Amino acid sequence: MIRVLIVAKSEAESAELAELMAEDDSIEVVSADPDVVLVAGVPARPFDAPTVLLSRDTPSVESYGNSVRAHLPPDATASEVLTAVAAVGQGLVVLTQAQAERLLPARPRRQGFPGDLPRLVEALTPREIEVLRLMSDGLVNKEIAERLGISEHTAKFHVASILGKLQASSRTEAVAQGMRRGLIPI
Repeated sequence: MIRVLIVAKSEAESAELAELMAEDDSIEVVSADPDVVLVAGVPARPFDAPTVLLSRDTPSVESYGNSVRAHLPPDATASEVLTAVAAVGQGLVVLTQAQAERLLPARPRRQGFPGDLPRLVEALTPREIEVLRLMSDGLVNKEIAERLGISEHTAKFHVASILGKLQASSRTEAVAQGMRRGLIPI
């Protein structure tokens, strides 16, 4: 149960927020000793408990200390407010997309995602995809040839073509790229 103290500029707004909090069975509105303080558009003193702030103004350390863990606009949806209160009650910090972009340094994309892979020189044929999947099972050219009923020379040709199209320097790299591209089911 998350104990929430509501601080609002009017009784009506306080009642409206209390009604909203009552929609979530894991939240209890209290008048003292809260786990989370929900402040709606009023300047306030710093609270000992983590604070969810609904305000257009940027919170200042002078006004709120370091207690603000979520800062949402006053027109945030009921779902956004409930989610923020629940997250802050679990010890998390909530950022809007704009806040995250402003506060967190841009990070390069991680390797291993389809957008990070070089474009294919040429699309793999259905047969090459079949060969690639057999390569992922650890089969060598002779075993691939036997499995597909083709010559070992043809299997070797398919493997070389796959390596070239994926711009891979080894069978292992080709299989890894095939997995990242969704060509090999995991």
